[in-house]
Amino acid sequence: MSIVIADYDPMWPQWFEAEAEPIKSALGENCIALHHIGSTAVPGLSAKPVIDILAVVKAFSAVNTVALEGLGFEARGEVIESGRYFSKENPRVHLHLFEEGNPLIEYHLKFRDWLRTHEEDCKAYAALKLELASRHSVGAEYAKDKTDFIEQIMAKMAEK
Repeated sequence: MSIVIADYDPMWPQWFEAEAEPIKSALGENCIALHHIGSTAVPGLSAKPVIDILAVVKAFSAVNTVALEGLGFEARGEVIESGRYFSKENPRVHLHLFEEGNPLIEYHLKFRDWLRTHEEDCKAYAALKLELASRHSVGAEYAKDKTDFIEQIMAKMAEK
């Protein structure tokens, strides 16, 4: 199966909003914030047509996985050591849960915001993603090969 990179769709923010409300309800008072992250959160950026949602929660132990499953999400476990990951196929949504205070929350938000305000880097990222999609059919390999670029952007941010 190939990796598809689509032109930016102005409906992606509305898609996020439509998904966010039921997720917030399912997480209840444990939910501190929901953020639209990833490439679909950057106006004009080509992306895999998957909405990435970052949920900040008070505690993993209070996450109602049954309620999330009722929304069509499948628990994927601890994809990274400090977070939890759920995915949904229709529509395609990746839900990334982090407990408040986790530095990866700020990392994701800063990267998104940088691309929103730095057109040259946004264009370079789009070109890289298209090139990587033509070489990879496995999402994990594609994601891994974007790491150097992302780290370069994070280093630029640290300099400012």
